[in-house]
Order: sequence, then structure tokens, then C-alpha cells
Amino acid sequence: MTKFDMGAAWDDTLLLLKSHTALVIAIAGVFFFLPALAFAWFGPAPVEPPAGADFEQLMASFRESARQMIPGQIVVALSTMVGTAAILRLWLARTGVSVGEALTFGFMLFPTMLVAQILTGIAIGIGIILLIVPGLYLVGRLALVAPAIADRAIYNPIDAIRTSWELTRNNGWSVFFFLLLVAIVIFIVALIIGGVLAVIAGSGPGFGSMAGGFVEAMFGAISSLFSAAVAAAAYRQLALRGASDVFQ
Repeated sequence: MTKFDMGAAWDDTLLLLKSHTALVIAIAGVFFFLPALAFAWFGPAPVEPPAGADFEQLMASFRESARQMIPGQIVVALSTMVGTAAILRLWLARTGVSVGEALTFGFMLFPTMLVAQILTGIAIGIGIILLIVPGLYLVGRLALVAPAIADRAIYNPIDAIRTSWELTRNNGWSVFFFLLLVAIVIFIVALIIGGVLAVIAGSGPGFGSMAGGFVEAMFGAISSLFSAAVAAAAYRQLALRGASDVFQ
């Protein structure tokens, strides 16, 4: 059984991010960044609670904001899913793949990715309800579903979940902490830059709001790209594939 090596996976993550750079940035820009930017700029503004609001009023405002934002967030998530499948295909394909072929693959595998995402989300959600720890463990065990779909063209979401489960056997916590560490770094950097921008441009309507939306969309795209890369790197390592398979 392969022992997961975080250091090697991080090195492979950087190697992946350097491969197909122009093509990956183009796909990420169209499917990650632009939908998120459109939602940030033109989506509904958060519902502000009235002055001196009590807890119930605060919760009502939160629920109304969530209700208004859900449709746009779903569109962004679906677009991100297609882009992720295409980028993973570029990174993991054993033979040369054009952008058109990668995008076609992304759209063809979209139903599988969607169903697999729903099933894994339900499983992780149930695990979170069960004292949180089981859900965190499932994050690590199910992290390789998307790379497995992209690499092996798996059309059955159950098979994709089973593949991730087998590949991460005895490595679930290691994969989870690897994903967590990368997410924490991205989150901290986003907070710092967002805070600096808020001081410089302000957070009110107009330029400050647009700049904030731009930064939010940019880091959302970067986060999605890194998430795909770390999952692909973990998959490559646990599937016993060599670094020579990556296009340079």
C-alpha cells in the first residue's frame, strides 16, 4: 500500500500548475473567474438586518440572503465543475489533449461529476452531523473522485467513488490534512489582500465594491485551481503514476 507523502504531493502540485499554463489559465478564466465575477458584480446584495436587530431578525436576514444567492451560486458551481473536469483532463491524460478535446470531455463527463459531487456531499454532510470527525475523514477518502473521473473517463459515479475509496485506503487523514493545509494558506493570503484592499479602496458601493468583487472572484478561481491541482497530485501519487506523465 502506497504511503502518502505530503511533500512529494506539494512538489507535484506545483509541477502540475506549471504544465499547460496558458491553456489552464484560459479555461480557469472562463469557467472559474468570469462566472464568479459576474455573480459578485451583478448578483443580489446581502440583505442587511435592521438596526438593533435581535437574533431572530438576524437569522431571517441571513436566510433571505441565502435564498437570493443560491441560484447564482449554483450556476458558478456548475461552471466550475466543467472547468475542473477539463483542466484535470489536460493534466492527467496520458496522451496529448487539445483545449477543445478537454472541454468536450468536461461537458461529456459533467453529469457524472455532478452526481458524484452530490453523493459525496451527502456522505460528508452526514459524517459532519455525526460528531464532525467522520465527515472530515470522508473528505480525505473521497478527494480523488474528480481526478479518477478525469483520468479514467469513468461514467458511473459509484465507480468513481469506489476508485477514490480504494486509492486512499490507509491514507484518508493524510490526504485530508494536505488539502486542509493548502486551503488554510490560500484563505490567509486572501484575508490579507482583501483587508489591504478594503483599507485602500473602501468597502462601500462603487469602486470599493467592484474591487472587492474582483478580488473575491480572483481568489475563488485560484482556490478552485489549487484544489484541482492538489487532488490531481494526490491521485497521481496514490495511483502510482510517475511525474513523467505530466505535460511540461
